[in-house]
Amino acid sequence: MGRAKHILMCWEFGGGNGHARRLKLLGDHMAALGFKVSYALRRPEVGAAVGIPGEASIAAPNWPILPAPADHKDHLTSATYGDYLAQLLFSPYDDLAQRFGQWHAIVEAARPDLIIADYAPSISLLVHRRIPIIAVGNGYVLPPVPLAEFPRLIDGVPMRFEEAEIIGWINDALAPYNPNAIERLPQVNRADRTYLLTLPCLDPYREQRMGEGWLGPVDRHDIIPRSHSADRLLAYFQEDRQSDSRLIEGLIAAGLPGKAVFSRPLRQTTKRLAQAGINAPQGLADLAQELPACGVLVHQGSAGMAMAGISAGVPQVMIKTDLEKSLVAQAIATRNAGVALSWQRFGASELADAIARAARDPAIQAAAQALALESLPYLKLDAMEEIAKGVRSLLDN
Repeated sequence: MGRAKHILMCWEFGGGNGHARRLKLLGDHMAALGFKVSYALRRPEVGAAVGIPGEASIAAPNWPILPAPADHKDHLTSATYGDYLAQLLFSPYDDLAQRFGQWHAIVEAARPDLIIADYAPSISLLVHRRIPIIAVGNGYVLPPVPLAEFPRLIDGVPMRFEEAEIIGWINDALAPYNPNAIERLPQVNRADRTYLLTLPCLDPYREQRMGEGWLGPVDRHDIIPRSHSADRLLAYFQEDRQSDSRLIEGLIAAGLPGKAVFSRPLRQTTKRLAQAGINAPQGLADLAQELPACGVLVHQGSAGMAMAGISAGVPQVMIKTDLEKSLVAQAIATRNAGVALSWQRFGASELADAIARAARDPAIQAAAQALALESLPYLKLDAMEEIAKGVRSLLDN
């Protein structure tokens, strides 16, 4: 028998657990097909939280690589995806050449036969035409590569960098590792295969897609539409969000029992929520088990969580933060399948009112169920098998 082909799963940007969880699902599927699988993750502890064995995981370049200067007060702007990405790569305390160097060392040590990249543009740039690469992700992080330039996604936000200068910086830093320069900034996502693991309603580039299909979430079999309404909430937030008293007070004031997930809740968080009938357990939640029994999903507007809510036909209250989450929240709220709030401006009473309204308004409940029905054809697609076909095709060539 020959050696098993080696697939390296890479994650570079993005918060939360969704990217690591998606790569874990894909990795398990590839391992079951006989491939050797390892992971390069910006936050290996997140990989451990979703069940990736420590011996299969190494630390990838995190962001930022270098700590911010003490007097650094800049904040990321997000008029276009390209400008936002450039700020991640070219901030005053990050160095793209150093990032390429770290990824190059990882690839040289791992010697993979193929790479699957989730929100990992640096690795896509680095190995293009050197190692077969597949890019996976939602519509926001995988804009169409044929675009001449990135379109503006939000008005009233300044542009920090011009695309021409970004292209020059990328090519200068890339040259020692890969002679295949880019000519247009959307080529940062270049790959041999691209798989959109999202729904059309959540894709900000759905009008610009040219022959690219949406495959829905990789775990589409896990979550089934709920069969009846329930007066119960499920809240899902990053661990650090529990320190914001507005969130905890708003969940309590909503007057609904349920569950709040923070991965590692503080003792005081657990105690305060328990008094309102809200359980805050250690670890993550089984969405397939929780969602069919809840009446409203409360979260930050991540694409993965939004798709889970859509799959179950559950109304959503989204406290949006960055541009990606704002676009997701807007897409769902526009369909009246949920309520969008802003993290910068929401108050506890506003959150409580939104939760109660989403859980009990028949129009919102009906809209959420209609959106689930509309999305059903994509939820029936087998994204994992489509990606597996791409893997086999690339490795057979």
